[in-house]
Amino acid sequence: MPALSGRSRPAVLHSDPLDGTPNPQKPLTGDSSSCSSATSFQASSPSESTSSSPGLPRFNHSPPPKRIPYPYTTSFKLRSTLRPRRNSATPFVAVLRRRIVHLLILLSIPIFGLLLRSELNHQALIRTRSTSSHIQQFELQNLETTPVNLSSLRREHEHLLRRELSWQSASGRAKRGWRDYAGVEELSGEYLEDPGIESAIKEEVFDLWPAWWGSSDEVGKSPFDYEPGSPPKEKWRVMFLTDYIDYLERMNTHTYEIVDAAIRHPHTTVDVWGPGWAGYDRSVPLSTNIRRRQRRLEQLAIAKAEFEADQEERRKEVGRQNRWARWTTKPLEVFVEKHFVAPPWPDWATEEDTCGDENFDIVWTISDIFKQDDPHVDVLDCGTMLVQQLGDCHELRCMNEWYPQANNITLSKYAFELQEIFAYDNVKRRFPSWEMGIFGHSPDTGNEWDYWPVSWAKKTAQASVFGFDGSFYPIRTTVTDYLWTESPTLITRHPHPGYTLDMPDEARDHPLETYTPNHELYQNHLSLRADFARGMREAKICVFDASLERKLIRKYAQALLSGCVIAADLPTEHEEALERFTIPLKPSWGIEKIHAEIERYLAMPEKLHQMSMDGFIYARRHLTTTRKVSDVLDMAQAYREGVRGYSYPHSWSSRCRAYWSGDSWRPAWCSPERGFRDLED
Repeated sequence: MPALSGRSRPAVLHSDPLDGTPNPQKPLTGDSSSCSSATSFQASSPSESTSSSPGLPRFNHSPPPKRIPYPYTTSFKLRSTLRPRRNSATPFVAVLRRRIVHLLILLSIPIFGLLLRSELNHQALIRTRSTSSHIQQFELQNLETTPVNLSSLRREHEHLLRRELSWQSASGRAKRGWRDYAGVEELSGEYLEDPGIESAIKEEVFDLWPAWWGSSDEVGKSPFDYEPGSPPKEKWRVMFLTDYIDYLERMNTHTYEIVDAAIRHPHTTVDVWGPGWAGYDRSVPLSTNIRRRQRRLEQLAIAKAEFEADQEERRKEVGRQNRWARWTTKPLEVFVEKHFVAPPWPDWATEEDTCGDENFDIVWTISDIFKQDDPHVDVLDCGTMLVQQLGDCHELRCMNEWYPQANNITLSKYAFELQEIFAYDNVKRRFPSWEMGIFGHSPDTGNEWDYWPVSWAKKTAQASVFGFDGSFYPIRTTVTDYLWTESPTLITRHPHPGYTLDMPDEARDHPLETYTPNHELYQNHLSLRADFARGMREAKICVFDASLERKLIRKYAQALLSGCVIAADLPTEHEEALERFTIPLKPSWGIEKIHAEIERYLAMPEKLHQMSMDGFIYARRHLTTTRKVSDVLDMAQAYREGVRGYSYPHSWSSRCRAYWSGDSWRPAWCSPERGFRDLED
């Protein structure tokens, strides 16, 4: 056998399947067809004898497949057509060189330009119609340091408005109510236009206000509105302890403005009840009445759930009967909606009046609906805290209207009273067994859905004076005395409705069980409130004063929320903020000087507009009743956690003032011979 070389392969010997003699075959090569034939085999037929076959597979050598030429089809024609006929890098270049493509490109250029200009015009119109869009981008953490500059806002609006006019057709301008003009010329960056068009532009720009300048219920909240924090695990259960006769007769809606705000507050569930309301028993202690009210609410909840389930079942039954009645001559039954009727109160002689499953967290009372020495005013149980908000402390009477034996939290509308009247040593000296709770500053506020602004064009009064006059209010008295003797020219007076309202005897004989917003018995109160709010929003300047005590009375918050610029003296609370948007007056000034100061500001309308805007923003952040409710909830949570002491959520100062007149009490460092407020006059 010859020697094997490195390149050749040995011949493979196979036995012939018929006679068994070996036959040499060609060596295997790297050809794919050879590999294919070498790996394929044909199995022996089952009819063949196993003795005559060695059992080895037979290898078949099939020739390689012939290449079939590409069929002459449509796709083949397309490939031939698109194949470049010149030495182009890609077929696309060859296509571009054809004349028809050149024409299409030339035609598309002006079309694309028109589309681009249309899109730019559309975007400009969007920016014009949303002139306050950039205001909406303010972050809440920057609200205190980023005021709304009305001048910049109006300049931007005017610029966009002129651009819009330059693009608009005559019909578009006619829709605005402006008469047509030939066109707009541009000269040195200024538009020379028809005088009528120019006047309309100036008028629109001068009285431009953001979209949220209005009632929060109609235009939505402003980006500066105070928002309560994250909700607690369970809502606070708050009961307002009020007097029913006071609800009927008191003109001042201060208490129920707080109630309305608490009802809207996302962190509270609210009930209103107290002496005079149906079910209250004056012969038992306050704590017993509160427990009974809790059990009564549980009874009402169960009865109402059963009533609603019965109504739903009745509604379904009527529906089933009517489906069958359609196939007969029987008339269809009409479902009549019933009104829930509260069940009678439990008989406490047999019913247990212990703590309920869900108890009040806070009982919040206003002023003094009980006497301080009333034996029925006791400490509340069932984990309920008593919060008392004091009224005016004229002649230091607050100490005589306070409930030291029962209060957990005491609120004062005026911060200085907490230190001057309720200093720890003073209280401990008078009530030795008293234990310290929390004394909190809770200033007067207003509701943004009651007091809201309008544009300057809708204001009907240059300046109006608000509130009751008398020696306690020097500025109001000076202006009112002048108006009684002279016909009003610059300052008018909003009429004061008095302090009480008449109610029918039936309302007293059949008392309600609780307060309901917009109830028919409260419509007179709501009308007076709406009239007072309308008077403020329709006046450019609101004139009043902080009284001899230098108090931040409710009129400050109400006027600011109404977009009315305040002309008054500064109280001792929120001073740094108020001085930015208040026309300062002095209690010792005469009517001539007050007139001159108001006229000076009326001659600067742009400045008045900005002061109105700044005051509105500040009030929406700090002086709404929603904020007031949140502050009280924070104090209640602090009390639960063991905090005791004095809480001041807002800035204030202690300075010279008087509590009435003459020889009334005042701070020790202030001399009563030095005028209204010592050195400040």
